[in-house]
Amino acid sequence: MNVRLTIVLVLVLVLVGGLVAVTQVLRSGTDDFPERKARLYRISSAELVGIALTQGSDKIEFTAVYSEDGNREWFIRKADGENVAVDVKRWGGIPALVGGPSVIRDLSEEEEGFDLSVYGLDEPKGHIYISLKNGVRIDVEIGDGDPTSKGYYVKVADTKPLFIVTKEWVDVIMGLLSNPPYQAEDSETG
Repeated sequence: MNVRLTIVLVLVLVLVGGLVAVTQVLRSGTDDFPERKARLYRISSAELVGIALTQGSDKIEFTAVYSEDGNREWFIRKADGENVAVDVKRWGGIPALVGGPSVIRDLSEEEEGFDLSVYGLDEPKGHIYISLKNGVRIDVEIGDGDPTSKGYYVKVADTKPLFIVTKEWVDVIMGLLSNPPYQAEDSETG
């Protein structure tokens, strides 16, 4: 009798395990896997050699300098041409962040011709210039905030598509103008 009971219990266990497996497979539809968001552009942070920001008359430039052993260090280039090391703790994620902002909405699909002045892009409020190892330079033009206050209108210079990117992305990157990541000892003197 113990053998029969054991066989029945094993069969029940296999049946329950099978039902659990089937329900897990059925549940794992698109709801469990977030949709991959579109990106304004996508570049590897390892390809970055420079980032420059302008907003009105404010400007700051960050440059990567490679040592003989191939390590990369980031510096803030001052107006006099002097390079000042960035505070690594504050700078750490910026190259990755610059590497590909998420697009909230692609407006180029909705409308053919754009009046850029409606979006604050006839004379952009700011620019993010990204320089790559291969000599390519990307100019991201930043316009007005969108009506929902969740993003900014942006476009890559000399292209037609118009997008809205997250407010946080623009605020963090452009915030480097007013709060540069100088090292602690440099912030007191410079």
